[in-house]
This record gives sequence, C-alpha cells and structure tokens, in this order.
Amino acid sequence: MILTVKNRSALLDKDLRVVPEHTTKDFFTYFDFQCEHIIDFVHPDEQQRFVDLVTGKGGRDDNRSDVFHLFRNTGQYCYNFVTVRNVKGDYAARIRLFDIYEAIEFARLAAEENGKIRAALGLTDEYLFSYRMSDTLFRISHYTQGREVTVYEMPFATWKKQVVADGYVPEDEVPKLDTLGADFAEFPANFTVKLRCAIRTGGAVMENLRFIGTRHESVHEGHEERFMMGRILTDESLQQIHHAHNLLDELHLDDLSQVYNKKTIENHAEQKIKAKSAASFALAIVDLDHFKPVNDLYGHMAGDRVIARAAAKMKEIVGDDGVVGRIGGDEFMLILDGIDNVQILRGMLRSVLVQMRKEFEGNFEGISITCSIGAAVYPTNGTTYDELFQKADFCLYRAKDKGRDRYVFFRDDLHAKDYAAAQKAKSGGKKAEGREMQELQYMRHYVQQLVIDPHKAVRDAMRHMLGTYAADNISIYYGKDMRRVLSVGVERAESAEAKYALEDEFRSLLQDGSHVLVNFVGSVPDSATRLIEELRRRGQQSSIQCIIGTADDIRGLVSFDRLFMASQWADYEVNCALLFAASLHFVDLSVFEDDTLATC
Repeated sequence: MILTVKNRSALLDKDLRVVPEHTTKDFFTYFDFQCEHIIDFVHPDEQQRFVDLVTGKGGRDDNRSDVFHLFRNTGQYCYNFVTVRNVKGDYAARIRLFDIYEAIEFARLAAEENGKIRAALGLTDEYLFSYRMSDTLFRISHYTQGREVTVYEMPFATWKKQVVADGYVPEDEVPKLDTLGADFAEFPANFTVKLRCAIRTGGAVMENLRFIGTRHESVHEGHEERFMMGRILTDESLQQIHHAHNLLDELHLDDLSQVYNKKTIENHAEQKIKAKSAASFALAIVDLDHFKPVNDLYGHMAGDRVIARAAAKMKEIVGDDGVVGRIGGDEFMLILDGIDNVQILRGMLRSVLVQMRKEFEGNFEGISITCSIGAAVYPTNGTTYDELFQKADFCLYRAKDKGRDRYVFFRDDLHAKDYAAAQKAKSGGKKAEGREMQELQYMRHYVQQLVIDPHKAVRDAMRHMLGTYAADNISIYYGKDMRRVLSVGVERAESAEAKYALEDEFRSLLQDGSHVLVNFVGSVPDSATRLIEELRRRGQQSSIQCIIGTADDIRGLVSFDRLFMASQWADYEVNCALLFAASLHFVDLSVFEDDTLATC
C-alpha cells in the first residue's frame, strides 16, 4: 500500500483562470474537471480574501498561505490549506491545495500501515539502527511479535566500548567500528560497513553483518535535526535480497532500457481492463523517429544509448501518472492513468513530444531524433487490449504518415472510416493505402479535371481538401487589393482580405519562396508581429498560406485554416496545398467574386 497526500498544483493567469498543464490532472479531478475560474469554487464569504492572497494584496511575499473552504467533486465545501508562490511572466501565481480532511485520513491510514510494517518486520531477523548527530545517540532495535524491542540505546562511543569489553567485537574488527563512527561524523548520503561480531547473538555466535545506512534531515519548530538510519543485514540476507531483485528485474524489466518489458506492460494493461475499473486510461505507442540512421552512422552502442535515454526521459515525464514499457526495437508503450478528458491527454502527449525533441537536440549532426505517438483511450475507444492496441497502432501510422514528430489519438469522427477500411484490407491480406498516397492520387485526378473544366475542378478540390485536411476554411485571395474571391467552410468577416501578404514582413517569412507554414501561432518567429496580429484577429490557430505568383510579384494567396484547434499540418497536406496553389497560375481567378462554396 502506497500512502500519499495529494499535492494539487495549478498555474493561474491574470484573470485567475486555470492554465491547463499535464501536471494539473489531480487539480482538475478535485473539482470534477469543471474548474476554469478557481474563484467560482471558493466559498462566497471567502472569495475576496482568496483574491487578496493570490494577487498579493498587502504584500507579495514569495510564498503565502491561508485556509479556505473549496467546493470539491464530492458536492461539499472542504477545508484546504492553500499556498501561493509568485511566478515570472504573464501569470498571476502558482497555487497548491492540501485537503485538510484528506491529511487527517492519511494520518489514520499511516498509523495502520505502520502497525502492519512492525508486524512484517517481526517475521524477519532484520535489525535497524539510528544515529543522531546532535547528541551522538546510537540505537539498535528489532521487531518481535508486532512490537519493537530496543537492544542498545546510548552514545556511540559508550556503545563501542561496551561491545568491545563484552567480547562481542574481536580486536581485529575494532578498526571497522572506528570506520562506522567516522561515517556517522561525516554524514554521507549513504554508506556500508561490514563487521564480524556477535552483537545480535549476545556473544554466542560471530556473524558477518553489514551496516547499510542513509542520512536524513528534518526541521521541527525551526530546529534542524540530522541523523543516520539503516539496516543491519547478514551476508545471507543480503544475498537473498540481491537474488530477489535480480529475479524481479529479469521477470519485469527490459535489460537495455530498464523500463517494463513487452510482456509485463501488456499484462499491466490487460489487468487494468479486467479489473473493470471506472477510471479511464490511455494506451500510447511511441516510436522514435530517425533512429535507424543513428545505428547505421554512429554504431549500435550509440543506438543503445539513445534507447536508454529515451526510456529514462519517458519515465521522468510520465512519473506517477502511469508506466512505461519497451515493446521492441525503438518502440515503447505508455499506460497513462486518469485520462478523463481530451485536454489532459493532449497535454501529456505534447509533453512527451516536446521533451523528447529537446533531449536529443543537436546530438547527432544531420539527424533529428524525435518521436511519433499513436494513442487510444479506454473505454472510449475500446474495451479490450487488442482493440486499444490496434487503434493506437493505427494512429501511430497516421502520425508517421503526416510527417513524424507529432501525436494522433483515436477519434471516431475522424478515424472510424479509415480504421475500418484498414482492418478490412488487413483481413484480406492487403495493405491499406496511406492517406498520403490517396491524396496524391486525388491531386492527379484534380489536374486531369483542371484541363476539362478548371473552375469546377478548383471548387471540387477545395471542398475535398476542406474535409480531408480537417480544415475549417480554405480561401483564395486575388488582385491588387488581395480580396477574397472564393472560399469554402466557416466564413468570417475579418478574413475578407489579405493585404498583409503584400508586405515585406510576409515575404521575408516565405519558405522556399512559396508559402508560410503555421502549425501553431506561438511557433511563428517573434519578429513576425504583423502576421501574428493578423492570424489572431482572424481566429486562425494553424494555417498554410501559399502565394500565387512569385515572392517578387505576389498576385494572390491561398489560405488553409484551422480556426478552433491548433495542430501540425502533415507533410502531404503541405505538399498538396502547394500543388493546388501552383495550379492556380493557369486559372482565370477573376471570374470568382467572393463566392462561398457549399461544403456538401
């Protein structure tokens, strides 16, 4: 049994709204995921005092605290000890909540658990010791019949003289007692001293014992106390412990990565499903991008180091919110607990993407180690392990198909049709065509139709790309005033023209002299102030903006926009958008006059 007091943390903006982070899962759970403005969950009589605490009215100490009634997911107000810490940037503060009722229950359970530990220790021959720095008090004890028995309790120097005088420590072993005393005085992080003695047997039998200790520090009422604590083990006990650890490692851990092996993490997922717990979880498959070139160019030892570092980083990111396993080669599986809404899942997967990218940034010249992730959620996407794995694997394929270094999680509205087709193809012994190949085939069809009826072909292609690329709007702008001449999807008055595309700043941002790619507004260079301002005014979260003409003579613009959710554009989406824009060189766009196309 693991006992913890939940430490719920959240970052607040200037309006006291909660800033979503993957680490805020416990915070949102406490308020049943309804918490946007934290003030709404503070007792009305205490709201002003809460605002004063967060904003630092009366003094912005780095750390402030007070007690408040907060309305939690149980439908009642509960006492919480709230601490506030100042943060840099455009935020108000970071707050932490400690539910006082939970702390009381924790203390009760801890007392019960302590009793169980005492009983368990009574079943072994293990002895414990402690050494207090302030007064050199040395103590040895063990447990029997559920109660602690003190064997020695005196200053260390006194104990040393006594055991030597009693003949419990032979003369040739006395220097090791001195070593033990020196270790206590130096206060190291940990130590081990081997001693042949009869302190446990009362002089009857000499044993080879090991004193294995670690240092500890505590602060009580402003006073710091330092002490050493540890175990006294026989060589036989130590060998048994090492054997047990090695056996467990062999059974559960992958040798290279030191995370769960394939069998163990699969069993873990299956057991969670069999338990029929109401708690949802995500199964994510993580594949390292561009791993093979590292092996080929730098050797397998370098490849092994990449695997080990990637595993360690994933364990660090996931922490107590799930488990990590290696399922083969450069492929890992994550089981992420408590995935109760899409925002938590997005936050966790994005954290893996970003931190993995940073982990290997600049490590291998010409090779960018990133990762692609596919995920499915239990029970939303499936109620068996096989179904979850297949859907996560399908999404991983989509992530790689879109250009790698991205995540895709299964959504029925986006993926159900293609998933069913892929499963049907697989059952028939065929391989389903990837989205990239399907779109390239469509563009071939589009070019053929362009010769027959160019204006109809343009309209049909825009309708097709709107749905296929999960875009919200596609617009064509043309002429000296860069007026919108044709659009499909959600139409906004703010997007009636695109004069910004004629400015020098926009020209300076053109990639390959042909387009500006915006996966996330925040990813645009800070120098692109005019473009960022325009994108935000239009409500565009992600955009592909392809010019018609040349960088020196921009005659028009095609804008592919996602308005409601920022996400990365796939490589094939960018390539097809560029091909479509290039084809408009040969189309008379003057016949279009701000037409709005039906999407059906």
